[in-house]
Amino acid sequence: MDHNSERSGLSRLQGISVIASVVLPIVAAYIVYYTGIGMPRSTINEGELLQPAVDVKSLPFVERGTGPLQFTAEKLKWRYLVIPAGPCTSECEKLLYTSRQVHIRLAEKADRVERLLVSTSPLSDARHQQLQREHPRLRFVTLAPAVLEKLERDAGFDQWDRPRALLVDQQGYAMMAYDNRHSGNQLLKDIKRLLKYSYEQ
Repeated sequence: MDHNSERSGLSRLQGISVIASVVLPIVAAYIVYYTGIGMPRSTINEGELLQPAVDVKSLPFVERGTGPLQFTAEKLKWRYLVIPAGPCTSECEKLLYTSRQVHIRLAEKADRVERLLVSTSPLSDARHQQLQREHPRLRFVTLAPAVLEKLERDAGFDQWDRPRALLVDQQGYAMMAYDNRHSGNQLLKDIKRLLKYSYEQ
């Protein structure tokens, strides 16, 4: 092999090396982002990631004592939508308690987060007063059954066979789901990380 051939081969290898050094990290980043493969365990979400995220900001929520609720007209916040499987009984109350304790543990960041109990019909006055006493910062909203069923399908759940809490970002997209199999520490870990990397307005 003459020197020209050697130089030509070396140039090709160098060219391939340069291209690979640019392309491979991009490909690797896409794989990690979309599959989670190779992602350090400490950065994986504790909640069940909704893919794609579900737009809830335009849903026709009605708040008790206030009327129609539009997230787009409110201050930007992270929100937990606590959705019972039917009436809010013991399992629903357990999830409400967990989310309340997480809210308390956020301390000075608690104002950036709020919780809403979503039902398909208004609670009785006695039940509302009881939950309001136990959860002073909880908001009470309703959605029509057909709308809630669509939300369920969009979130990828066949049926609300257990209470769930959907974590909604500041732009009004439900991005993660939790239930009573998740601990308060798991919810807290996710929301603290999200608050750290999101803007406060």
